[in-house]
Amino acid sequence: MNPAEEGGGAMPRWVVVVLWVVGSLVLLVPLGGIAAYVYAVGENHENLRFPSEDVTVARCVVDRVSGRPVAELSVTSEAGRRGTYTVTVEFQDERGEAVDRGVGVVEDLAVGATGRTVVAGAEAYGPGVPRCVVYEADFRSTAPTTGAAVGP
Repeated sequence: MNPAEEGGGAMPRWVVVVLWVVGSLVLLVPLGGIAAYVYAVGENHENLRFPSEDVTVARCVVDRVSGRPVAELSVTSEAGRRGTYTVTVEFQDERGEAVDRGVGVVEDLAVGATGRTVVAGAEAYGPGVPRCVVYEADFRSTAPTTGAAVGP
C-alpha cells in the first residue's frame, strides 16, 4: 500500500496553511510594531527644540590675567515659557581634544529675550587659541504653574 494512502506521507493542506499564516504573523507583527513606533516617535518629536539651539558662543579667548579659557555666551530663549538655562562649555585645543569644562547660567530668561553669561575654565590654557563648544544645555522653567491648589 502507498504511504500517502495510509495518511503517513503527505501533510494535510490545512496544516500547511496554518503554518504559513502563523509564520507570517510571527514575522509581520513585530515589523509592524517597529514601523508604528518609528512613525509615532517622528510625529511626537517633529517640532522638538533643544536648549542648546538657543545658545551661541559669542566669543572664545584666553583671559590675559588668569590664562584660563573664557567663553562669552549669548542665549536667546525660544522656549514656550520663562526659564533658566544652565550651559556647560567644553574648551578644546586646536586638535579638538577636550582640555577643560566650565558652566554658566542665565537665570529667569523671558520668552524671546536674550541673556549673556561668561564661562571660564578651571585651568590655565596652554599656547594657542582654544575652541569653545556648547557641550550641554539644560532648560528649567521658572514660570509659575497654573491650576488649582490641592489640599484642605
